[in-house]
Amino acid sequence: MAKTENEKKHYISRSESKRISKENSKAIRYYEKRKKRKVAPEEYTTEMKDEKNVVEFDDLHTYFFSDAGTVKAVNGVSFSIPAGSTVGVVGESGCGKSVTSLSLMQLVQAPSGQIVGGSIRFRASLFKRDARGRKIPVYETETNESGETVFKLDAKGKKVVKKNALGGNVYEMEDRVVDIAKMPAEAMRSIRGREISMIFQEPMTSLNPVFTIGNQLDEVGYLHIEGITKQQVKEHSIEMLRLVGIADPEGVYKKFPHELSGGMRQRVMIAIALLCNPKLIVADEPTTALDVTIQAQILDLLREIKKKINGSIMLITHDLGVVAEMADYVVVMYAGKVIETGTAEDIFDHPLHPYTIGLQKSKPTVDAEVDSLYCIPGFVPNPINMPNYCYFRDRCERCREQCSGEYPAFVQVTETHSVACYLYREKNAAPEKEEKDV
Repeated sequence: MAKTENEKKHYISRSESKRISKENSKAIRYYEKRKKRKVAPEEYTTEMKDEKNVVEFDDLHTYFFSDAGTVKAVNGVSFSIPAGSTVGVVGESGCGKSVTSLSLMQLVQAPSGQIVGGSIRFRASLFKRDARGRKIPVYETETNESGETVFKLDAKGKKVVKKNALGGNVYEMEDRVVDIAKMPAEAMRSIRGREISMIFQEPMTSLNPVFTIGNQLDEVGYLHIEGITKQQVKEHSIEMLRLVGIADPEGVYKKFPHELSGGMRQRVMIAIALLCNPKLIVADEPTTALDVTIQAQILDLLREIKKKINGSIMLITHDLGVVAEMADYVVVMYAGKVIETGTAEDIFDHPLHPYTIGLQKSKPTVDAEVDSLYCIPGFVPNPINMPNYCYFRDRCERCREQCSGEYPAFVQVTETHSVACYLYREKNAAPEKEEKDV
């Protein structure tokens, strides 16, 4: 029986399948070897384009090597997160939001998923190392009978290491901008959880069901706070549970994840993320599985915590209501690319891209009388064989002849507002009326 044209598009011959498998194996070996290599810190040290930013994504590419071909989940993403701000990343399911955040954490599912290009610049506080690669401790000092400042010694005659507020050892630190996309996996472990932490979308799949809440909180403390005692780490874990609004922190500390409600589990995830006072919190749809009342409580909690730690938040969501309430800046993604960026006022009061306008029209409102919610027509293109033209062209109601050409460049319409669309020109938000929509 002859195959139809549509079936042929999704059919891969045996020789084609072998070719893809061979290319995938070669690519995966290369990227896995690169992650495991031992290199000097100077090789992944870089500089920020803007000193006010804590993170800068620059032309990031993250691919998944599948049996059917290469899935370009993140395909040239560029945006920044200013220090002390909340940046909302929005878009439909499958647009690359979560993969972008997992790339930042170096948690993309390997070996099929790999960061293949681009940069993720992050301003980190790293431990200084001696010639042997060991951390350099800071020792306590005292004044002797002669008035000289000398190192304080313990009963065994050894220098006493200075302790921080949590009871952990104090080491010499240095501020350095690193490129996470080029960092070896071993070096990334000193940043993940301490400098950057993540609140995952579904806490029940992130919390280990066979360990108590206390075990899982204490593990983070032991891993990142060297020199802390068992009692000190327990007290700090309970204090974190109290900080996130859990009424009985001592009781919850002893419980297992299945004994808690969804809202309580999400609060535990936030407590784990905050244990080491990170500079950046990545919140991957933290309120998706919660009811409306608990959603409001979690968002209020994130706002309060951001003020206390003076950090930044990368908020990933498909809920425009959450973005309007929380974000200072908004990044709109579609099919692995950023299509519009701006302040929250820019995106909600003056949306430019037809996709952004469609997202807003599809959101239910209390004061509007409509028979049915708006739905963006069409489907997202196949992520394996992406077209060369604008990915939204076949779904766009304002499509033009230009849209069949090269993918539109990112243009800055105002000082804070940028868009990738042929309807707009640099520094000019007015549509180009000389061409008709088709």
